[in-house]
Amino acid sequence: MSKPVDVFFGWIDKIVEKSAKITCYLVFIIMLITTIDVTARYVFNRPLLWGWLTNRLLFGVFILFAGVYTLFKGEHIRIEIFYDHFPARIKKVARWISLTAMTAFLSVLIWQSSWMGWNSLMNNEKAAGAFRIPLYPFKLLIPVVAFLFLLQGIAYFRRGKD
Repeated sequence: MSKPVDVFFGWIDKIVEKSAKITCYLVFIIMLITTIDVTARYVFNRPLLWGWLTNRLLFGVFILFAGVYTLFKGEHIRIEIFYDHFPARIKKVARWISLTAMTAFLSVLIWQSSWMGWNSLMNNEKAAGAFRIPLYPFKLLIPVVAFLFLLQGIAYFRRGKD
């Protein structure tokens, strides 16, 4: 393997690991918002206007990064009852099929979510309802993380982990 490519994918690994360490704290923020919302709703009879929507958006960000980090750690689910019994050659074919499927899926996701995010930005899309938070930053994050996911998938494939 070439040194510049290894360095590049090493940087991808570092970005994924750092972003995962940062976004893991979103769970605590979501828990805090939920606690405040439940307290405001049932104790003061004044629910938060922004609680539910904010939690949904933060959870979406968390899930995006969690998928990439799971791939980085090699913890995605595979049907090991079959895969472990394959000969080495069949495992290699299965890995190529997986890489092709992942690349196709993520390429379409990047393409479509970029279009969706760009339209959201151009229209200054905001959430419906009383809490009119801009949605385009969240929508523009989808293709960025999907691209990171694609790069991490290629790095994972290059490492040859089973």
